[in-house]
Amino acid sequence: GNPCNTNALICLKNAPNIPAKNFHALTRLDENRAKCQLALKAGVFYDKVSNVTIWGNHSTTQVPDFLNAKINGIPVKEVITDRKWLEQEFTERVQKRGGVLIQKWGRSSAASTAVSIVDAIRSLVTPTANDDWFSSGVYTNGNPYGIAEDIVFSMPCRSKGDGDYE
Repeated sequence: GNPCNTNALICLKNAPNIPAKNFHALTRLDENRAKCQLALKAGVFYDKVSNVTIWGNHSTTQVPDFLNAKINGIPVKEVITDRKWLEQEFTERVQKRGGVLIQKWGRSSAASTAVSIVDAIRSLVTPTANDDWFSSGVYTNGNPYGIAEDIVFSMPCRSKGDGDYE
């Protein structure tokens, strides 16, 4: 539930016997939305889009990262040359997609959320390809990106398939 980053932090702070690494905010939903937007714009299937990161919070302040994303292994900015679309429309569509669905249907998309939950779990129990990563809102203590400590923040993660991540 929203605000999911805050809720994940509250849960992990109130469950001291559960490792903080076991709490995730579902920014995989935003990653999936970003991949879909890039795939639609490029005219390819969703599974051809990789290396997408959602930075930050599951909210309109998130930053969907197209700079490191790839389509068929090629940097997105070489496939989609409309820089204005990438910097403005793409970012805004990903940031506001949930609100658009609620406005249109009067509720969020349970199906999209369910698929994203399955994808997030699959990413933890399946080894991440050497040249890819997935997004998850995780506890920031000890992160390699210089992000403030003691918050839940979405960033790129990788898994060996053992349920853990780095």
